Amino acid sequence: MKAGELDSMTDSQLVTRAQNGEVPAFEELVKKYQRDIYNLACRIVADAEEARDMAQQAFLQAFIHIKSFRQQSQFKTWLFRIAINQCYNFLKGRKKFGEPTETENLHLVEDDSPETEMVAQDERRRLYAALERLPAKQRAVLTLKVEQGLSYDEISEVLGGTAGAARVNYCQALKTLRKYLKSEDEHEVAVQTTPTVATRVSRR
Repeated sequence: MKAGELDSMTDSQLVTRAQNGEVPAFEELVKKYQRDIYNLACRIVADAEEARDMAQQAFLQAFIHIKSFRQQSQFKTWLFRIAINQCYNFLKGRKKFGEPTETENLHLVEDDSPETEMVAQDERRRLYAALERLPAKQRAVLTLKVEQGLSYDEISEVLGGTAGAARVNYCQALKTLRKYLKSEDEHEVAVQTTPTVATRVSRR
């Protein structure tokens, strides 16, 4: 096989080769989706280190079960389903959430402007803090729809249920997220306009 030949192959072609025992083909799939899987895990488990572990486990499970994948759906949705199941199992086994993830570990887009990046970091910090308050399934739906660009039909393949249920979960997630962000904004305004009260409260 010529160098770079794998780069031009479709997921279906890579999967077929991987099912035939060609490890480099599976490694190409890992290379293609590792960032997406890691970011998805970050949103759901809200812990950067655990997300790395979830991503590794997801790819390990995909490698073990690749021969059973019949390609009746996209490899991407199959892989997302594996990753989300790993995350759900982790959350079920964890008695409480860990510390909030550092937003620096969750960057999706780098910006060349330091000033713009500082503003973006602050916005991301507020957004991720609000996201962590959502139920795991709503975080998953929101991530798959907004960041991965999946349709409701594709989301239903990943999470189970119907496309209609996926739409309802997405709308509810957005509604709740807006409420959390609005509540945070109102709290900041209240603190800024009544500093003496805030000081008294903090000293109690």
